[in-house]
Amino acid sequence: MEKTLKILILEDSQVDAEIIKRLLIKEKMPCEFHLATNKMGFINALDEFVPDVILSDHSLPKFNSADALVAARKRLPHVPFIMITGTVSEEFAVSIIKQGADDYILKDRLARLPAAINATLKQRQVEKEKQEAEQQQEFDRNNLSALINNTHDLLWSVDKNLKLITCNDAFNHVIELMSGKPLAKGQDMLSTQFTREQRERYKIFYQRALSGETFTIIDHFDGPVQVWTEISFYPIRQEGAVIGTACFSRDITERKKAEENLKLLEKKILEQKIQEQKKIARAIIKGQEKERNHIGKELHDNINQILAGTKIYLAIAGKKSDEVKEIIKYPMQLIDSSIEEIRALCAKLVTPVKNINLEELLNDLTLKLSQGEIIKAGLIYAVPDKLISDDLKLNVYRIIQELANNILKYAAAKKVSIVIETRDNNIRVVVEDDGKGFDLKSKRNGIGISNIINRAETFNGTVEVITSPGNGCKTVVTLPC
Repeated sequence: MEKTLKILILEDSQVDAEIIKRLLIKEKMPCEFHLATNKMGFINALDEFVPDVILSDHSLPKFNSADALVAARKRLPHVPFIMITGTVSEEFAVSIIKQGADDYILKDRLARLPAAINATLKQRQVEKEKQEAEQQQEFDRNNLSALINNTHDLLWSVDKNLKLITCNDAFNHVIELMSGKPLAKGQDMLSTQFTREQRERYKIFYQRALSGETFTIIDHFDGPVQVWTEISFYPIRQEGAVIGTACFSRDITERKKAEENLKLLEKKILEQKIQEQKKIARAIIKGQEKERNHIGKELHDNINQILAGTKIYLAIAGKKSDEVKEIIKYPMQLIDSSIEEIRALCAKLVTPVKNINLEELLNDLTLKLSQGEIIKAGLIYAVPDKLISDDLKLNVYRIIQELANNILKYAAAKKVSIVIETRDNNIRVVVEDDGKGFDLKSKRNGIGISNIINRAETFNGTVEVITSPGNGCKTVVTLPC
């Protein structure tokens, strides 16, 4: 639906006003009219009626079109103002147009009025839109300038010759801190305020952007305080060609610190979890030792007693007959072997869990290694007993015991050396043999080495195995004490 045009007519002649109304209605222009016959009526109509078009007679008593134009422009600067007069000099007509009137029409040529109104409305709309666009552009420029110059981020651009095009206040502030003065427009971006290494690196970055690449780098500057920055490079294009480089730099030092702190926290939490797991593993090992002691005692105190009782009854039965005595001779030997095997097994299973004398346990172990006269074993013990806990002593003993068993089973060694000493607040265990050695990279069926490593790691220790086929084996276990 076409908008109704609100037309304010300033005219002291009712007849002339009626002629104007009929002319516009005849042209089928949807209009709403308001007639003002004097100054007060005209000014009130400007405020209350708020017209879309003003048609003003030139001369009224004590009020003329020039006065009306001034009043209209103060209140409604964009509303078209057309002067309608019976006669006026050409000089006055030019003058009022210069003052801001949109057109003037003689009363004897009113036929031109509808076209003049339409043309004036269109012209005013164009001017209004242009002014609004200019105001918006001005606002955008001011807003953009405020945003650019009130950020801590550094913004700057360079041309193809790496000369400064523009920059924000934050950038100039940093440059001024570095060199004592801001960088002027057109000045070489890679001037002496940068180190040679920085100039070479940034020249490469600018050239990459000038070749059309968009990218971001993370950089840091060493000084009294280390600063981390995130810098983005963007090619500036005009009609498809790259004419310069826009750069945006943000200080990410705090972010880097936060990331480092987060990594440290995660590492600390992980370490705490590992230590808790090791604590649980040590508790399990302690429980296993108690269970081994219990089994060993049961074997020694109960099973061996049963076997000894069985042997007694067989001996009694053998006294009744030489034939029975001969029959039970071999079973009696098996019972003796079983009792000896159980005693040997119990010796391996049963160890004290309190007030452990590690040196004594290792001396016994060394003697057992040398009993067969095939292996010559030696022990060097240089650890104060009070330095390590019973749990750690028992763990060291089990590690050396496992190594000794492996040597007996697989090494075919003639000499074995066991050294246990303190070094740099650590217990250092070295077990070395002159046996056949093995290939560390080859797959092994046994779990002896794995058990040793697990035991050492449970107490935050390390294991190093040095061996090769034909060259014996040296195992170094380090445990904090």
